[in-house]
Amino acid sequence: MRDNRFHGRNVLLMRDVEIVTTKDRYRAGETVEGTMFVRCDKELRCNAIHLTFTGREHTKIEVGDSESSTTYKDERVYFTVRQDFEGAAVVAAGEVQYPFRFRLPDDVPSSYSGLCGWIEYTLTGVVELSWARDLRRKTTLSVIQPAKKPASQSQHMALDRSGRSVTDTELAVFDVELEEDSICLGNPIKLRFRVARDVKTRGVRVELQNEEFTSARRITDKRRWTLSQHFVEELELGREIWVSVKLGTDDSMPVSFDRAIVRSAASIKATLDIPWARDISAVIPVRLSHRAGAYAGDNNDEAGSDWEFM
Repeated sequence: MRDNRFHGRNVLLMRDVEIVTTKDRYRAGETVEGTMFVRCDKELRCNAIHLTFTGREHTKIEVGDSESSTTYKDERVYFTVRQDFEGAAVVAAGEVQYPFRFRLPDDVPSSYSGLCGWIEYTLTGVVELSWARDLRRKTTLSVIQPAKKPASQSQHMALDRSGRSVTDTELAVFDVELEEDSICLGNPIKLRFRVARDVKTRGVRVELQNEEFTSARRITDKRRWTLSQHFVEELELGREIWVSVKLGTDDSMPVSFDRAIVRSAASIKATLDIPWARDISAVIPVRLSHRAGAYAGDNNDEAGSDWEFM
């Protein structure tokens, strides 16, 4: 949307470029429309004026220590298209507007900003000058790729005292059930767990985690961080009974995807916090996505659940 910092001023900046779009967020397949503004306080002789729309994924991985490190970079360009407004020309003093219109491809992934990997869609406006540094302005667009909710399944994991997965529930000291493993952002993740009567614990920690896998020139990297979490204290735990929990999600969280040099994967991690011993954790993969036909999820998926949540 338009940056209003130039309005209300009596004096124009000497030379400036601004890019304004009609919306803050776009869906794949939509048309990006807007205006590129060129402002100057006197006549400006230029070689060309143009705007480039680019979609790409790129990675940046640093390898080394505090004294010496090497940076590896890689990228994959989805598309690049340029709109030329002027060749060699003289731009009159004041403000000149250049409307633009680009169509996003249907199959591009959602925007993503991670720790070592990014998926970005940018508009770069340039006024080429032969006698000075080019005037340049870049703006980044937010793009989502909505998808119909894939088939979802409930998931169950039972762990014994050593943290190993078991099929015999009589050996389990920690059971975790996930109602659905495919989540539309904006809807809660619903799960429940059960702790054996004779287990000493401080409580149970439930986390929605995201893992980023990146590569750059044969160098790989993996990062993990927590998107949402909830802790149930020991005093709140019933023993041998199911305790239900909701974890919230929102549209700012990364969706799950697998591209050439960047991959994002989410999981639910439920940890039994055991004093003076090694914690045991159940990790269940989940898939996060944007809801088709909407920019954010709603809560319709909660209908019909017979679990009682904390």
